[in-house]
Amino acid sequence: MKEYVLVVDDEQSLRQVLELFFRKEGFEVDTASSLTEAEKAIESKAYDLVLTDLRMAKADDGLNVLRAAVRKNPWTQVVVLTAYGTVETAKEAMKLGAYDYLTKPFDNADLRKIVHAALARKEDDAGKRKALRDSVRGTSSYEGIVGRSDTMLRIFELIERVAPTDANVMILGESGTGKELVAAALHSRSHRSEHAFVPINCAAIPETLIESELFGHARGAFTGAVQTKKGLFESAHRGTLFLDEVGELPQPMQSKLLRALQERTFRRIGGNEDIAIDFRLICASKRDLNREMAEGRFRDDLFFRLNVIQIFVPPLRERRDDIPVLAAHFAEKFAGKHGKSFSRIDGEAMRALLAYDFPGNVRELENLLERATIMETKNVISVDSLPPNVTKNVTPGHAVDGFLPQSLPEEGAFLDSEMDRLEKSYLLKALEATKGNRTEASKLLNISFRSLRYRLQKHGIE
Repeated sequence: MKEYVLVVDDEQSLRQVLELFFRKEGFEVDTASSLTEAEKAIESKAYDLVLTDLRMAKADDGLNVLRAAVRKNPWTQVVVLTAYGTVETAKEAMKLGAYDYLTKPFDNADLRKIVHAALARKEDDAGKRKALRDSVRGTSSYEGIVGRSDTMLRIFELIERVAPTDANVMILGESGTGKELVAAALHSRSHRSEHAFVPINCAAIPETLIESELFGHARGAFTGAVQTKKGLFESAHRGTLFLDEVGELPQPMQSKLLRALQERTFRRIGGNEDIAIDFRLICASKRDLNREMAEGRFRDDLFFRLNVIQIFVPPLRERRDDIPVLAAHFAEKFAGKHGKSFSRIDGEAMRALLAYDFPGNVRELENLLERATIMETKNVISVDSLPPNVTKNVTPGHAVDGFLPQSLPEEGAFLDSEMDRLEKSYLLKALEATKGNRTEASKLLNISFRSLRYRLQKHGIE
């Protein structure tokens, strides 16, 4: 099977040399001369390897290519090219997830060695990916996050790839989607897991107190400061600091945060000595930070420092396949808490949950199931135990057998997941009919081999 490589460099002559090298080595090769072209290519195809120059039109273009590649496909291997004077930037790229770097000028032997080593690691990663997917499909859970939809599986894979690095991570998504659970999973899978995970909700702390909470204060720094207080920066030393709702930080505090991150030191309020900090920073926001920057409410230089790797957690209405397993999880959790015994959630109740849009996302579903657990008088959670706003659009008498939303394709609400299910089914049948011969399977399905390969990767079929 051929492997796919993307070469990114704004120097045409080097780009042509690299393209020729990879073609002679037997790879399928695409090239891009800019960050914009690279991002388009990455969005349209799953690459095994991305080779990018670090310095192009902008100093951080190469790092942005790396971020785009990892965000699109966590298992893509990235090798960066750098001039002698920017080796430190290359090492920074490795902290963000690049496999290795080459210093220009280089010879083909060194390039060949690094490329094949990177692809060997990709093969190792493929085994880890399969194990991860098999585990989640068996338990419907990953590091305390319940879900087994393709969307959540991709998030779990991204966590696996990003967690071992020290890259700052920005987690975006609506309120109640589970952003803090994602942050905790990143910490748990990191080399810092034996140290503290320190969360702080920036929206819950008054503006006058936020600096003291983060940096601490010296004794006598202000009225009422009767003793020295250690801030959360110090509490998170060697561990992970999680700033939830970072978009709520007032602008003066944004400036102080940026300076502390740039210098990796800070001072307590009223203090006169710099304190060194070593922690991994993870942030989250439900706000549209691009709009906040455009309207002058959030510093763009701070955003770019925080948004090294971005993870978007979609709302529950966009991953309805997760509703049944989440509902079952919460029903079991609250049955134990409230001393109830439930054998299942009946079809009509499940249909109501699947049809509801959940503006409050997973947190709202959790609250609904606790309410249902308390209100239900039988050993089966029924539609009668759900509130009217959830059941008002459900026609009685159309029960759903089990929890799987694909039993409702005629409703139209699950078109994407139903199409994915059917596509995966046909892929597996074609492979079975051709005894695993992918070339014959692509002919049987009347699609190109490249299209077959992409679809197999999409569905995690090894």
